[in-house]
Amino acid sequence: MNRQKIEILKYRGQGSTVFTGRPEGKMARTDLQLDAKDGDGIYYTILIPKNTTSFNSSFFLGLFFDSIKKMGSIDKFYVKYSFEIEEQDPEWKAILERNLSECRRKATNELNHSTGIDF
Repeated sequence: MNRQKIEILKYRGQGSTVFTGRPEGKMARTDLQLDAKDGDGIYYTILIPKNTTSFNSSFFLGLFFDSIKKMGSIDKFYVKYSFEIEEQDPEWKAILERNLSECRRKATNELNHSTGIDF
């Protein structure tokens, strides 16, 4: 499967090492034209750049939640969009992998209309 890469460094903010904020994710979504990409039949790899210290679920949800809703499941979303962490430091890479796991959990909860603390 051939994938096109999407670079997101410019959405991290000048001098920042963090991707955060749902409004910022939504602005990036618009700039990247993800609404069109969602249905174009092409697969994408999102590059999380080196020197990133956090990839927050707020940014992730702003950027991708509309795509997840369109696709109907988180699993279908992850077929279309994959993530590549460019960081080579094993400790930071592990932190970013945990961040992405948390993003997936929160997106699933939101898709299911759950807060994650429902009893």
